[in-house]
Amino acid sequence: MSKKTCIFIASVLLLSFIFTACGNSNETPEQAVTNALNAVKNLDKDTAQKYFAYDELFISDSADDELIDDEEDARLLLSKLDFKVLSSSKEGDTATVKTEITNINMATVLSEYIQQLLVLAFSNTFAESDAKSEEEMEAQAKQLFTDLLKSDDIDTKTSTIDIKLSRHENSWKIDGDDEFKDAVLGGLINAAEELAAGFESSDLP
Repeated sequence: MSKKTCIFIASVLLLSFIFTACGNSNETPEQAVTNALNAVKNLDKDTAQKYFAYDELFISDSADDELIDDEEDARLLLSKLDFKVLSSSKEGDTATVKTEITNINMATVLSEYIQQLLVLAFSNTFAESDAKSEEEMEAQAKQLFTDLLKSDDIDTKTSTIDIKLSRHENSWKIDGDDEFKDAVLGGLINAAEELAAGFESSDLP
C-alpha cells in the first residue's frame, strides 16, 4: 500500500470520526427526549437504551418485581404512548425538558381488572363441578388484563413532568426515575403502589 493511499484512508477515517462526534454532540436535550420517547413508543429497545435504563422501565424504585412481565402487555401499553415537548433549559452539562406525556390510564385499568377478577373468582367458587383449575383461572385472568389494555374505552392520563438529563461524553442521558417511568406508563407505578397500600390497610390484625 502506497504512502498516499495510507494518508487518504487515514483522512477518511478521521473525517468520519469527526462527523460522527459532531452529530452526536449537536443533539439537543429536546431531541434526546424526543428520540428516547419515540424509541419507547416504537418498541425500539436498543435506541431507548442509549438514553436511559430501558430494562428498568417496568420496575419502580420500591418494587422487587416487574410491574408488567408479559411482553405482549408491555407492547400494548407502550404502543399507546404519546408526548409533546413543551420547553427546555440547559445549564452546563445538565438540562431539563418539560414534557407532556399521555398514555392509557393504568389506574382505571387496574381498578377495572380487580373488579372483573373478583367476579371471575366469585363465579368460579360456586361453579362446583364446572369450576376451573388454577391454571385456567390464571390464563383467564391474564386475558382479562390484556383485553383491558386493548380496549378503546379506557380513558387516558396526561402528566406534565420535568425530565432531567445530564451529558455523558457526546450524548444526553435521561434520569429515568419513578416520575419519568410513571408518566411513560400511564400512572402504573403510583396506581400499583396505591393498590398495594389498600390491600395492606384492609388486612385484619
